[in-house]
Amino acid sequence: MGFVSGFAGGVTLTLSVAYLSALAHQRNRERQGQALRAQALELQTIIDPIPLPLPPTRSEVAAEQRAAKVEVLKEKWNDEVGRAVRWVQTTDWDEVRYGLQSQAGALWTRVTGGTTPVQSVEAVEGSAADRARSIEQSARGAFQKAKAEARSVEEAAQHKALEARLQAKKATKEVAEDAAAAAKEGARETGGVLSSLLGRGKEKAAELAGKAKEAVGLAAGGATAASAAIDGVTLTTGSSAVEKALHQRYQKTTARDTRTVAEVLKARYTPVDDRDNTNLRGL
Repeated sequence: MGFVSGFAGGVTLTLSVAYLSALAHQRNRERQGQALRAQALELQTIIDPIPLPLPPTRSEVAAEQRAAKVEVLKEKWNDEVGRAVRWVQTTDWDEVRYGLQSQAGALWTRVTGGTTPVQSVEAVEGSAADRARSIEQSARGAFQKAKAEARSVEEAAQHKALEARLQAKKATKEVAEDAAAAAKEGARETGGVLSSLLGRGKEKAAELAGKAKEAVGLAAGGATAASAAIDGVTLTTGSSAVEKALHQRYQKTTARDTRTVAEVLKARYTPVDDRDNTNLRGL
């Protein structure tokens, strides 16, 4: 089944492609032929122009006039038929019947001088028509009244909806104003708290700055003492570690380092526990 369906599909595809190719070739050949014929006709008109047609004969003119008269008569006939159809469609035949009955009754009264059955029938029909008209008028009045009531109810509902919207907007505005006032009050309280905190922070900063100045004064005094020792005073062997560190920090060394690379590396990578922390030059 697969081979048959595949073979049939291949044959169909091949024939479709061949048919479309042939059709496209035919269309191209037809278009080329039309273009060649048009060019040949243009060349022929340039070389040998087409002569003007002869004027129409009397018979041809008479035939044209008759055809024109026939067409005019057709148009008039169609117009009259259309008018008649419109008259039939728009005429109230009940009124026509009433009019014919009234004319027949008047003629019968003139001839016989009495009441005719037609008049009694007309009276009955007239009373029925009057009743029908009164019923129709009452129904129209009820419909108009119901329509007016529905319109009034709709207008009242619209007014109620508008009032509800206005009230909702007013309530929303009031809530927003209250929220804004509360936010402003909270902002004021927060500003007071922040100002108090800033004041406290400033006081604390001033206190810390004083302490730092005192520490800087002490350090400056130690540095002054160290510099005085460096300038001309020799440190004693029983000096403290701080004085030794200050001496090593601020002394001016002009001697050249004569240690070898191995000694420098050994001093650099000495374990922390075995180092002499008072010796800053070893770091």
